[in-house]
Amino acid sequence: MSILARDKRQLTYIYSSASQLGKQVLGYIHAIDKKVDVIDISKDKLGDTIWVELSENLGIPLDEIITIPDNQKDDFGTTDDFDTEDWIKIINNNPELLQKPIAVNKERVMLISHRSEILKFFGVDSAGLKKTFSHEDPTISSTTKDEDFM
Repeated sequence: MSILARDKRQLTYIYSSASQLGKQVLGYIHAIDKKVDVIDISKDKLGDTIWVELSENLGIPLDEIITIPDNQKDDFGTTDDFDTEDWIKIINNNPELLQKPIAVNKERVMLISHRSEILKFFGVDSAGLKKTFSHEDPTISSTTKDEDFM
């Protein structure tokens, strides 16, 4: 059983406000036409069970979710022997180490590495514009109803 809400009409977005990428993707998140539960781990800690669930859903260990900058690696010492509990303590005490935000929608979970990946996660494709071959004139007007383009 999942601890996170798993409604297809809701997105859970987990990020650190200390992450530049996390803040950039947040802008895309606010434009999505779904209910969004935004969790900034710099302000709200996640429970241990949620971290384990996210790791399992992503199919990667917690140490691959966390990004320790080269200039801070000495602060943590040898991490080779760290277990799940150790990594959870590190992320809870150092939320800035979550440099890649996490998106959750129903059963899908994605670690976002680039801003555009959030669009792929939701299947957004060029604001409804028709794709054309290079020898055809491009569509430069809206092809969807009731939308304004600037």
